[in-house]
Amino acid sequence: MFCTACGHEMKDGDRFCASCGQGDAKAAPPVEEPARRPLMRAMREKKIAGVCAGIARQYGWDVTLVRVAFLFGIVLHGVGLLAYIIGWIAMPRDDEQMVVAR
Repeated sequence: MFCTACGHEMKDGDRFCASCGQGDAKAAPPVEEPARRPLMRAMREKKIAGVCAGIARQYGWDVTLVRVAFLFGIVLHGVGLLAYIIGWIAMPRDDEQMVVAR
C-alpha cells in the first residue's frame, strides 16, 4: 500500500505514513458518531405529558430527578411550569413517530 499524499510505500498495518505523517483513509476509516434521536415526549413513561420522561431519556438521566427538578422550578420560581408547558407544546410525541414508521 502506498501513501496517498507522498507516494511512500506503507506496511499493511500502518495507519500513518512514516515519511510525511499523513493518515491513510483506507487504513483508518472515519469514526462516525451515532445519530441522536430528536427530543420527544415519552408517552409510555409519562405521568402528565411525558416532557420530563422525554428529557430524561434523551440525556440518560433518572426520570425521578428530572421530575423533582421541574417541581423545584415550579415551587421556587414558577419558571418550571412555564418550561413544562413550552415543552408540552414544542416537543413531538414519540408515538407519532411509531405510527409513521409502519
